[in-house]
Amino acid sequence: MTDKSTRELRKTMLRLRLEMHRQEIRHETLVMLEPLQRAKNLGTHWREELKKSNAPIWITGGVFALTVLGMRGGQWRRWLRMALAAFPDLRKRAPRDTGEKPAEKPDQA
Repeated sequence: MTDKSTRELRKTMLRLRLEMHRQEIRHETLVMLEPLQRAKNLGTHWREELKKSNAPIWITGGVFALTVLGMRGGQWRRWLRMALAAFPDLRKRAPRDTGEKPAEKPDQA
């Protein structure tokens, strides 16, 4: 090998090594920032979850306010536990009828 080709090979290896380090740093940064991104998107996530709910937001908020204001002592914790357990059932939605009929399947002989 000539001196020039050896130099070019070293330069190429150095570039590859630097690119690998850059990708490692980028990956580690994304891993470290993931909890921050989750916290940032928490408000949007809950708004979307409540939109999927069949109970409007004002009813849910009203029930929560009445529960907090109406409970004395430690009973509000029990009600809150029950509400959190019931939330997945409340957010389930029956499919809406859009007025469109499903496409009929052709008769197969």
